[in-house]
Amino acid sequence: MSEENETEKATGTQLLDRAVAILKFLGDVGVQGAKASELAGAVGLKAPTAHRIIAGLERHGLIERERATRRYRLGLSLFALGAQAADGTGFRRVCHPALLRLAAETGDTVFLMARSGFNTVCVDRQQGSYMIDSLTGQIGGQIPLGVGPASQAILACIPAEEANVILETNAPLYGKFNKLSADEIKGRLQEIRKQGYAFDHGRLVEGISAIAVPILPQGRDVVGSIAINMTSARLDPERLDEIVESLRREIREIERSINPLDIAEKRQLQR
Repeated sequence: MSEENETEKATGTQLLDRAVAILKFLGDVGVQGAKASELAGAVGLKAPTAHRIIAGLERHGLIERERATRRYRLGLSLFALGAQAADGTGFRRVCHPALLRLAAETGDTVFLMARSGFNTVCVDRQQGSYMIDSLTGQIGGQIPLGVGPASQAILACIPAEEANVILETNAPLYGKFNKLSADEIKGRLQEIRKQGYAFDHGRLVEGISAIAVPILPQGRDVVGSIAINMTSARLDPERLDEIVESLRREIREIERSINPLDIAEKRQLQR
């Protein structure tokens, strides 16, 4: 079968899957980008098929090619779409003032995290006066669902049967994060549900601690979590309690703001 016929025979879903695979690969390689031949090899496509898909992605601004190096990178159109997705429901806009207050109050870096399939994505972040890096990096960074307190706080609020599927699917990825395992994560979920927050005191990254509280409006699925990261030297038991209380205070306000029952009641009162 000719390459052209092979491309024409591919269904729309298959072509979409191949395009998404290219976007994900470019997301993984980051700023160094990749040449067309590398993209084709990475996603298992013949060169003509890869070039057609790449041309379509480039035409829509989803990927861009640097002339000097002939290497492709993710395009700024994806950033625009990502920003719209992040605030498509107003979630990021509602939460951002809380991030500002928490960063000012604690001096530490605050993250707004949300679920994206089997991953957790950083929707927003606010740098404190004590600057440290994180596993997700900047806004848009992703980690497997179950890695880190922010992710585990979300996972603990997901129905057990669904959480087990996520753990099983992501199990091969966990070992990359300081030999984390699905069993270890699963063992933490009950404690997180009981205490209402997730906590890591240097287990994932030596010298770095993190605390996260889920955002769980009444009558809704978990919509995300807010985490505060800091050096472990800055965290003692008394400060842990203070930070958990600050997180809970801000998240109670967020949950009230995005609770559909509260919104409906407010509309009734305004009539």
